[in-house]
Amino acid sequence: MIPNAPFEAIGAMALDRRSKRRFSLRMGIWYRPAGLSLPVIWTAGESLNVSSTGMLFSGPDTVLPGQKIEALIDWPARLNNRADLWLALEGVIVRSADEMTAMRVNRYEFRLSDCLQQA
Repeated sequence: MIPNAPFEAIGAMALDRRSKRRFSLRMGIWYRPAGLSLPVIWTAGESLNVSSTGMLFSGPDTVLPGQKIEALIDWPARLNNRADLWLALEGVIVRSADEMTAMRVNRYEFRLSDCLQQA
């Protein structure tokens, strides 16, 4: 496989390699580089599909393969029908092309909606 090739060209190969089922999930997300000592501004984007081990998303900023990243998905369900939730993901970028980025998810958890202000 050619790294950073357009996703259309590698789509069929990627499907064969996946060990977890991907679910089409078009939701608003926020993402930023992880592990930096300085505060980093969150960038808005959109999730395209997600599994327990990866996510494909689109956004205006270029994210390079190998870069550690954290992302927050604006989750549609509410905790006890009162509190807004985010699905927080941490991982590494594996591909990026044509405003689409694929990340390998190393860790995920649900957080309350105020996590964007606290982070």
